[in-house]
Amino acid sequence: MKKLIDAAKLAIAYCGDLKGVATRTVAVLRTEGLQGLWLRLRILLDQSSNSKGPVPRPVFARTRRIGYSSVPRTYTVDIIVCVHNALDDTLRCLESVADNSSPPYNMVIVDDGSADETALYIQRFAAEHGAQLIRNPTALGYTFAANMGLCASSADFVVLLNSDTIVSPSWLDRMIACALSDEAIGVVGPLSNTASWQSVPRVIGADGDWAGNPLPQSWTVARMAAAVGRVAPRMYPRVGFVNGFCFLIRRATLEAVGRFDEEGFGRGYGEENDFCLRAVDAGWQLAIAEDAYVFHAQSKSYSPERRHALSHLAGETLARKHGDLRVFERLRWTQNHPLLQYMRARCAAIAEESELFDNMQQRFAGKRMLFVLPVTTSGGGGNVVLCEVLALRRAGIDAEIANLEFNRRLFERHHPDLHIPARYFRSPAELSALASEFDAVVASYHSTVEWLKPLAEAGMPTTIAYYVQDFEPYFFASDSPEYRRAKDSYTDIAGMRLFTKTRWTRDTVGKQTGAYPELIGPSYDVENFYPGQYVRSPNTPLVIIAMVRPNSPRRSPELTMRILRRLKSRLGNSVVINIFGTRSDDTGYLAFNRDFEHTCLGELSSPEVADALRESDVFLDLSSFQAMGLTAMEAMSSGVAVIGPQNGGLAEIIDDRKSGLLVDTTDEDACFATACRLIADRQLREHLRDQAFSVTRWTPTRSASRILEIVFGDTGQATSCPTGEKTGSGVADEC
Repeated sequence: MKKLIDAAKLAIAYCGDLKGVATRTVAVLRTEGLQGLWLRLRILLDQSSNSKGPVPRPVFARTRRIGYSSVPRTYTVDIIVCVHNALDDTLRCLESVADNSSPPYNMVIVDDGSADETALYIQRFAAEHGAQLIRNPTALGYTFAANMGLCASSADFVVLLNSDTIVSPSWLDRMIACALSDEAIGVVGPLSNTASWQSVPRVIGADGDWAGNPLPQSWTVARMAAAVGRVAPRMYPRVGFVNGFCFLIRRATLEAVGRFDEEGFGRGYGEENDFCLRAVDAGWQLAIAEDAYVFHAQSKSYSPERRHALSHLAGETLARKHGDLRVFERLRWTQNHPLLQYMRARCAAIAEESELFDNMQQRFAGKRMLFVLPVTTSGGGGNVVLCEVLALRRAGIDAEIANLEFNRRLFERHHPDLHIPARYFRSPAELSALASEFDAVVASYHSTVEWLKPLAEAGMPTTIAYYVQDFEPYFFASDSPEYRRAKDSYTDIAGMRLFTKTRWTRDTVGKQTGAYPELIGPSYDVENFYPGQYVRSPNTPLVIIAMVRPNSPRRSPELTMRILRRLKSRLGNSVVINIFGTRSDDTGYLAFNRDFEHTCLGELSSPEVADALRESDVFLDLSSFQAMGLTAMEAMSSGVAVIGPQNGGLAEIIDDRKSGLLVDTTDEDACFATACRLIADRQLREHLRDQAFSVTRWTPTRSASRILEIVFGDTGQATSCPTGEKTGSGVADEC
């Protein structure tokens, strides 16, 4: 009763008095029916019960971590460069260090028996830049030269940098920020074009050797580094080995571990791997600063044949010293680290993403777009739209959202740091005047199409579009007025430009209404969903996570709970089960059979979902259908093996048995058997996880680019027949 009284007070506060409440109630009934009125009542109840509760985390917030720009400048750094001939590489390396390293730092150059031309250049460079020069008349080998540099160093951090590298702006600050993020980190390395498991985007080339990963055409090292930094979550993955081409060591680590092993690795290969293993033995962690990028030209001091021979000998020595099994485990940990896999996938699309962004800026900057988004809490389709609006704004499009004044308090509570201008209107009658200020207005739900009809009837030049996120008639009983209204919305406005995410939605809408929307392709908040910094231990219970929404029958909440109950009954303590999407006191949830051990995480914000997925191994989506499958995509991007419904658009994103498992969710036993198989088969889980990072190509920028083409191009009107066909396991070519 108290909730109802508080809700009534809120309604009066919104509408002015009881007469205003009555007038507004009638208006909602006329425009949105009983479903709309019930939704408003639920919102009021939610607002009244949560008005004094804690403010949720921002929708697009990330876990706070040290940024490279905020690193305190109280430490000292020595950069050690060991040189043996290869003048051109050496010149580029030393000049890049001088140009791109923020002081204070000290450079130590160890000339390991270089010929006269290189030696003279090094002498001049050292004199001009105040570098400390150490020279060996004859070459001793990299390990001896590096140890000479380490002996000459006394700084808080020391970086061993190969002379065949080109460093990028902020490289040093980014690496030190990684080290400072955790006192346990003793060794740090960056990403590179070719640095074994730190290579992006590819690790192995077509010839079976380490990939060279040349820069995209016309790109500089600085541009590539900036692009890598933009897509990096700065989680600093903990690894088993760090490549020695650019090797940062904390002073305390060096003092605890000692210098490189000259006796075992004097030839200059394997010494950093041995150091890494000794550092781990001493209690230190090894991390990758995945937002730092250093170009590696691959040494010309050795021929490829000699390099391979030295590497093989070093591997044998390492195995004798530390044991085959231990080396293998650390290697496996490094090469299969989910966050490195994520970064490889992100970097594979960097050039294409940049080209799309540039095209958006050049052709559409300054266009004004209004997205009608009458939502309250964060999550689901609303988040998809908001991510794409942000992508539009970054490209210079003046994109805004419009929401009901009625929703304002709860919407702003759940989106406190949105960075998108929001317009509010008290009733749909006000929307036409607001929308007329824009070049295009985009509906996002079937009722919002109806709100835009007066704008179309007035003959305003504003382009009207409809962002079709689902076949919304399926939300209602087939004999209900809402079903008919939802179905009519796709054809209500002549010339309206329809676009949608998947072929399944396009074809379903087209077959039911005759209007086939254009495809923009799937997308999700790729910047917020990524794996954690640690590889999950195989000796801990598997974490199974699922969304349970008692009030959404198409999400099959009861089936999901039954499957989870059966899994817990069969597998016991070998699994941990978490659910989210419902409050633990929800009457629908309480009505389910809950007599098995599980944790209800509640109704989570988008960042909270991301955190939960990062701690999970398997995600179950047993919906009757998914128009796209947003949470499944988020799980895939977070390094989680996914089971999803074969009915719907998710089948265009998941390549069955390659990047995930698709199941007939009308067959409960098949769902259970598939889940049991995935849980039991570690190799299958890891295979699906690794391949699932292909989902990272479906970025908001890609969809935003297509939206602009459809809304302001010549192909935006819904057609009477489908265009584009599915190729492979992806969405139609035009996406």
